[in-house]
Amino acid sequence: MRTLPNSADLPDVLAFMQGLWAVVHRMERLSKQMGASVGVTGPQRLVLRMIALFPGLSAGDLAAVLHLHPSTLTGVLRRLEAQALVARTSDPEDRRRTVLRLTRRGARASASTKGTVEGAVAVAFARTGQNHRAATRRFLDQLATCLDREIARTR
Repeated sequence: MRTLPNSADLPDVLAFMQGLWAVVHRMERLSKQMGASVGVTGPQRLVLRMIALFPGLSAGDLAAVLHLHPSTLTGVLRRLEAQALVARTSDPEDRRRTVLRLTRRGARASASTKGTVEGAVAVAFARTGQNHRAATRRFLDQLATCLDREIARTR
C-alpha cells in the first residue's frame, strides 16, 4: 500500500500553498451551502457586512475596499438587489452619486453568523492569540503585495 505525502514532507512554501488551497476550497464549499441555507453566498454576505458597517459606500468604494474589480462586484450587487437585501439611493450630500444601504431584510441577513464563513473565522480567531492573528494579517498583506507584483510583471 502506498502512502501519500503529507504537509510535513513538503518544502515550507508548498506546505503553505497546500494549506491555503485547503482553506479556499472549504470556504467555497461553505459558501455554496450558505446560499442554500442562509440565502446568500460567502461573497454576498461579505458585501452585506461591509455595507452594514459602512452604510453609504458607493459601489466603487466598496469594490476598492474589497479589492475586487467593479464588474465583479456589479454581479454580486445585482443579485443582492434582486433579493431586496440592498438598495441604491442618492447620496444626500451629492445627488449625482449613488450609495448603498441595506434594506431591513438585508440587515437581518447580515446579523447572524450561524453557518457562515464569518462564523467559522470568528471561532478560529477566538482560538488564536492576538499576536498570532496580527502576524498572520501582516503575512497575508505581504503575500497579496507579492501576488500583485507577479500579476503586474506577467501582463
